[in-house]
Amino acid sequence: MKLLYSLDSFKPNIDGVAVSIERQARAMAARGHQVAIVAPGQRFSNYEEEEGPLRVYRRRSLSLLLERWRLSILPDANKVLDDFRPDLLIGTLPFPLGWALLLAARRRGIPTVGISETMPEWLVYNLSFLRPAASQFIPWMWRLIVGYYNRFDYIVGVTPTALRLLRDNGLTRPAQVISNGVELDVFHPRPLDRDLARRLNVPDRPVVLYAGRLDAEKCMDVWLRAAALMADQVDVHYVVVGDGSERARLERQADEMGLSGRITFTGFLEREDYVRAFSLGQVFAIASPAELQSLVTLEAAASGLPIVAANAGALPELVEDGRDGFLFDVGSAAQMAARTLRILRDPALHNLMRCRSREIAERHDINRVFAKYEALFILAAQRGPLPLDDLLREPKSA
Repeated sequence: MKLLYSLDSFKPNIDGVAVSIERQARAMAARGHQVAIVAPGQRFSNYEEEEGPLRVYRRRSLSLLLERWRLSILPDANKVLDDFRPDLLIGTLPFPLGWALLLAARRRGIPTVGISETMPEWLVYNLSFLRPAASQFIPWMWRLIVGYYNRFDYIVGVTPTALRLLRDNGLTRPAQVISNGVELDVFHPRPLDRDLARRLNVPDRPVVLYAGRLDAEKCMDVWLRAAALMADQVDVHYVVVGDGSERARLERQADEMGLSGRITFTGFLEREDYVRAFSLGQVFAIASPAELQSLVTLEAAASGLPIVAANAGALPELVEDGRDGFLFDVGSAAQMAARTLRILRDPALHNLMRCRSREIAERHDINRVFAKYEALFILAAQRGPLPLDDLLREPKSA
């Protein structure tokens, strides 16, 4: 089967969409399918790349205001379809490239699957000029998003929350929940990696960890305020893994809060070090209110870390309050600090939550996830009917 993915966000971008869809595309190639990706290029011209088993059609693009993001202009969708001749188009984002490929595929009668990977709040947080008009912009953006997904034959919501948001805003297409999944054989509980701690200058203290992009919607200012509240109450170090448009400002803010010497910003880590970085933490904390799943939270849970998370988006699906971690009200640094301290001060609770985090992550086993996606793609290419069989049914809690 020939599978074509349209991706308005792809490497060198590092975000949940780019990472999860590339991983899925490689898995489909490993299962014997021919796979290609259409994505923005890094210049104003069209060109092609080979990424191992993947063919990547890079389309001419312009740089956006957002760091690392590029917008494809005149993506020549028909030329891509003529060249690759896909059996199925898989779309992810309702931006120009995604729209162009979807409309061109529909005109040719090519079956389509849409994977829900975005929400309007992401743009509101990252484009500050939209914030004063958020109450008008968000409903308009949902109409655009749902208008896009309603043109697909089948829809995947990566969580029940993602699918509910689409339904609440007018989705009418056949739909199914399938997680992005997590690599349980890669992310698993492991002893403290002292070599990595030494290289990153992380002291021998309990660590509160965050990993992921440092962009506006991650609300890392809340995270830092919580860290400052905890600093005088417990001997703890803070580790922030990742990079993004907010990093320099956050580093300045941490210094102004008196956290210098108590916090390590690692920047981007290569894959091996990134995986091992979870061994440094006693608690994983995330303040973002705009997560449709959160790959990093799944990876932390698989690594056996208790989770302290904002009670918003899909995070409550991964954090069963009081079982594998705690939830806190969006924006409440005081609650985040109090709940993190509760775990750090109670070794028995910490150990229990570590085990439960891993149990919850195991519901998202990447091998089961890939099998579900492959079954759906085969069904979609054959234009089979929903509801799907048991292979595709996701547990309500997953």
